[in-house]
Amino acid sequence: MVRGLRVLAILLALAVCPVVAGDAPRLPWAPAAWRTAWSMPDQEKASFSLNNPRHGVAEGGLAVATPQGAVTVHDPRTGRRRYAIPADAVPIAGVWVAATTIVVARQVPGEADRRLSGYELTDGAPLWRTTVTVEPVELVEGVPRYIGPRIMVTERGVTFLDGARGPYTFTFLDRPRGSYTFTSLDLRTGRITAQTVRPRDCLLHSAASARSVVLVSDCAGRIELASVDPHTLRPDWTRSLPPSGQADASLSLTAGADGYLDIVGGGVESFFAPDGRLLSTAREALARSPAAGSSEPERWSRPFQVGNYPELRDEGLLIDGRRSAPTFLISLNTVTGRIRALPIALPPTWPNLVGTTGDMAFVHDEAGWIVAYTLVHGLSGDPAPPGGAPLSDWPDACALLGDRALGVLGGGYRPGPARRTVAGASTPKPADCDWIPATDEEAVVSVSVAWVFSTPAAAREAFAAMVRRVKQTGRYDPTTETSHALSQTLPRLPSGMLSESIVTAGPALVHLRSASRRAIRVLTPRLQRSLLARYEPAAVVPDDGPLAARPAGWSFPADGPIGDDLVVAGGLVHAGSSDGKVYALDAVSGALRWSHQTGGLVTSGPIRAGGTVYASTFSRIVALDAVSGRTRWSRRTPEASGFVIDGRTVYAWTGARVIALDAASGRTRWRGRASGFIRRVTPHAAGDLVYAIGPGGVVALDAGSGERRWRLRADGRTGVAGVATTADTVYVAAGDGRLHGLDRITGRPRWRSQIGAPILTGPLATGGAVYVGGGGVLHKLDAATGARLWTFEAGRGVHTTTNALMVARGVAYLARVGDRLHALDATTGRTRWTSSLGGGAGFRAPGPFTPVLAGDALYVAAGDGELHALDAATGTRRWGFQTGGDIGTTPVVAGGRVHVGSVNGNVYAIRASDGRVGG
Repeated sequence: MVRGLRVLAILLALAVCPVVAGDAPRLPWAPAAWRTAWSMPDQEKASFSLNNPRHGVAEGGLAVATPQGAVTVHDPRTGRRRYAIPADAVPIAGVWVAATTIVVARQVPGEADRRLSGYELTDGAPLWRTTVTVEPVELVEGVPRYIGPRIMVTERGVTFLDGARGPYTFTFLDRPRGSYTFTSLDLRTGRITAQTVRPRDCLLHSAASARSVVLVSDCAGRIELASVDPHTLRPDWTRSLPPSGQADASLSLTAGADGYLDIVGGGVESFFAPDGRLLSTAREALARSPAAGSSEPERWSRPFQVGNYPELRDEGLLIDGRRSAPTFLISLNTVTGRIRALPIALPPTWPNLVGTTGDMAFVHDEAGWIVAYTLVHGLSGDPAPPGGAPLSDWPDACALLGDRALGVLGGGYRPGPARRTVAGASTPKPADCDWIPATDEEAVVSVSVAWVFSTPAAAREAFAAMVRRVKQTGRYDPTTETSHALSQTLPRLPSGMLSESIVTAGPALVHLRSASRRAIRVLTPRLQRSLLARYEPAAVVPDDGPLAARPAGWSFPADGPIGDDLVVAGGLVHAGSSDGKVYALDAVSGALRWSHQTGGLVTSGPIRAGGTVYASTFSRIVALDAVSGRTRWSRRTPEASGFVIDGRTVYAWTGARVIALDAASGRTRWRGRASGFIRRVTPHAAGDLVYAIGPGGVVALDAGSGERRWRLRADGRTGVAGVATTADTVYVAAGDGRLHGLDRITGRPRWRSQIGAPILTGPLATGGAVYVGGGGVLHKLDAATGARLWTFEAGRGVHTTTNALMVARGVAYLARVGDRLHALDATTGRTRWTSSLGGGAGFRAPGPFTPVLAGDALYVAAGDGELHALDAATGTRRWGFQTGGDIGTTPVVAGGRVHVGSVNGNVYAIRASDGRVGG
C-alpha cells in the first residue's frame, strides 16, 4: 500500500512539474504530503499536557491512558490494540514511551510524590517501580522560574525535577540563592544514575528529544543553551544565544523527537541542529528556497510542531496564521534550516503532537481523537507550496465574493485584501479578504483561501475529515450542509459566537467567517457557487427560488446559544440568546419580526404574560411589548438570576434577597429580608407563598409582603435539588438523598424519606404521589405519608442520571438512564416500553431531556443533539432530527410543529408529522 502511494505521488509530481529531458535540472526528492493512516477515539478525551502527557509513542508502540486508569498499547502502523497494562488504585499522571520501555507515572491528587513504573513495550511485563518527589511550580512575581515538564523520558534515561533533594538554599554575597536538582534514572532498571543542580535565580526552560534533554537558561538577560546526556546529566555541548538585556519570561523552547530545536530568546526565534549548530532564524527559515538546479535529496527533520500555517511577525518571530486551514505539520530542512509545512486532514482546532516515528506522526485533536499520519515523498517543485498547487493557481479571495453577493446584507461593504506569504515561495498571495461594512450595525465578513491542494482528491479528503470532526464536537448547522460546504459555530468570542463555513471545490478549501450567523447562512451558497464556477462548472446550480408561502418548517440563526425555553403564542416564537438579544419570529415562516438587545447575556426567559415578554440578564430585567418589541420597562438589578411571574407580580432573586416587581410598571412592591445562606436562585411561586431555593436550603416568603414565614436549612455540602407544591404540602428534595414533606403554611415536617442516592430529578407531585430520581433509580412515594410505593432501577453507571421526568396519562417517563427513555406504568412501576435515545458515549450535554407528550407522539431531546419523535404507546421511533448542537430547551409543540433551540444558535420549527424543516 505504501509503495503504491509513493508511485502515485511520483506520477502526480511529474504531472504538475514535468521534467524535460536534456537541459532541465533534476528535482530533489522531498516530503510531499501526509496521508491519514488510521484514527481512533481517545477515551480520556483530555488535551495533551506537557507536564501530564496521556499518550506516548515510539517505533514499537503507542501507549494511551484510559479514564479507568489502565494503559492500552497499540500498533503504531495500524492502531490495532495489542494489550493493556492493568489499572491501579492511584490515578495516572503521565505516560511515556522511549526505545523499548513504557514509563507510567501515578500520583495521588494534591501530593508531590509520584510512583514511576517501567514496563516492557513488547508485552507490558513490569520492569521496575520507584517513588520520586517532584518539585511543584514556583512563581516569582507571578512568573514561573522553571518552565517545562517535571518528568522527561528519553531513550537514555528518565530525568525529573527532584523535589526531595532540593532546593538547596545558601547565601552568596548577601543574596539568597538556590538551585534546581535534576535526577536521572536508568530506563530499564529505575536505578539512579546521576544528579546535578542548576541555579534557581535564572529562568529555566527544558524539553526532551528522543535521546537528549535540552535546557535554556536566562540569567539577567544572558541566555545559554545546553544539551545534556540524560544518563550522566553531563552537558554534551553548550552555546550562548543573543542576550535579551533582561530576564525574558517569553523565552520558549520546542524540541523535536530527533533533536532539532525551535528556540525563542532575546527577541529572536531560531532553529538549531541536535549538535547545537544554528540552522536559521525564523525570517531565514521562511525566506530560503532550495538551491537552483539542486539534485541532492532533501533532508528533513521529523515534525516538531503542529498547528496553523506559520507566518512571520515584524520582529522576526513565527506566529500561527489565524486564518490558515487545515492544520499543518511543520518540519525543518536539516541542512538549510528552511521550513516546510505540509497540511493534514484535520480541522483548525487546537491539536497536539503526541509524537513521531521515522515516517509517521500522531496528533491528538480537540474532538478527542488520535489520528495517525504517514509521510509520502515526491519531487519538490517550488514555487508551489509543499503539498499545494502553484501560487499562480490560487484564487483571489476578494474575487470569490463581490459587491453583488454582499449586497444581500446591505450596501456599503468594501474589501480589505490581505496578502499571505507561503513558506519557501517569494510571491505573496492575496489569500485573505475582509469585507468591511459601512456601519457598525453589520458584521465584518472574512473570506480566507485556506489552501489549494495539488489535487482535488486531497482537498476532498481534508474537507471530509473536517466535517467528521466538526460533527463529533457539535455546533454545526445541518440546514445549510451540502456536499461542498458545512457551517459551524465557534464559541470563542467574549460574547456570542463566531460562525464559519468550510467550502471546497476542485483543489481549493476556503473559509467564510463572521460574527453574524445570518451573514454566513446567506453567503455560504454564493461562495459555493463562485468556487464551483471556477473549478467544477458542471456542478453549478441556479440560485434558490423564493420560499413557499407556508413552508413545512424553518430554522432561524441567532448569534448565540439558545439556552432557555421558547415561548410560542399569538403567532410568534420568542427566544432568548446569549448574544444578548430577545427575538420574536413569525411562527409560520420563521421570519424575524423584531429583536431587542438587552445589553447582556440573556440568563432567564423569555416568559410571556399577556401581551408582554419578560427576560433577564445578570444585571437587568426587561419587559417588552410582545408584538412590537417596544420596551415597556427596564430595571437594573444587582446579581439578578432567574425570575418567575405569578399573576401581576414578577419575583426575582437579586443579590441576597427576593424582590417583587409590579409586572406592568416594574416598580418595586417589596424586598425580602436578605438571606446569607441562599444565593443565585430562581424563585418558585405558588399561591400566597414564594419559595427561594438554593444551596443553603429553602426560604418561604409571603407573596404579598415579602415577610419570611419559615425556612429549612439544608446540608451545606449538598443543598436542595428541587421543590414541588400541592395545596397543603411542600416537597423538598435535598441533594443528600432525603425528601422532606413539609406543611406549606408553617414549614413543619410531616414526614421525611431517605432515598439512598443524591436526588437529581424531581420532586414531581401528581395524583397523590411524589416522584424523585437519582443514581439511575426512580422512586414513587405516597404524598401524604412518604411511604415508598415502588422503585424502578434502570442501571447504574456514568450515563444513569435520572434528570428528566414526566408523568401523563397513567405513564411515568424517565429519560437519560443508560441513554434510554423508559415508559413505566405509573400505578405499578412496571416497564411498558424502553426506547434508545442514541448518542451513547457521544453524549455531550446533560440537556433538559424532559419528554413532551402531544397527541399520540412523544418528543424528547437527546444529549447528542438529536430530537426524537416516538410513538407514545409503543416507543417506536417515528423520526429523528439532528439539530447540530446540544438542545438547550424543552420541546414546544404548536401549530403542527415542534420548536426547540440549540446551543449552535438555531431556533427550529420542525414539522411534527415527519421531522422536516423544508418543504
